[in-house]
Amino acid sequence: MKMISYRNVSIVTMAAGLSLNAQQGAGELGKSKAPPKVVFVCEHGAAFSIMAKAEFERMAKQHGLNFTILARGTNPNPEVSASVRQGLRSDGMEVGAEKPLKVTAADLKGAARVITFGPDLSSWLSDGVKPLDWSATPSGSYRAASDYIRKHLEILLDDLSREAKPK
Repeated sequence: MKMISYRNVSIVTMAAGLSLNAQQGAGELGKSKAPPKVVFVCEHGAAFSIMAKAEFERMAKQHGLNFTILARGTNPNPEVSASVRQGLRSDGMEVGAEKPLKVTAADLKGAARVITFGPDLSSWLSDGVKPLDWSATPSGSYRAASDYIRKHLEILLDDLSREAKPK
């Protein structure tokens, strides 16, 4: 079939499970927009990255924003730190049964932002993403680390919100 009418394209598109987002314009058939991905990476995936993920989820929800948010480690511990679980609980957040996971290139691919709490991610980054370095996060005190992370997350959320607004 060489001549395809718009109606036939719509039927074929629907049959293939693709969608047309009216805000994207009629020329972008089949492109559904996934939420921006933000990846937090610390060495053990059991403390800073978990704290940042939990707080960023809370902040994004409060602002009505949708993100895919990952917490990863380069050398993950078997469990989330007990002091982090307790600190998050005291701040009204739960991590449930979440376990630290090892970062992969797939986790980082296409990320809107990658934040490192120290690990060198150059071997995992292939698409020119420059990670934000939050390695100055204070260790030894949940409250000090939480305050530092929260301050940086406010800036990150503001930057991502500005980027998401139509121009």
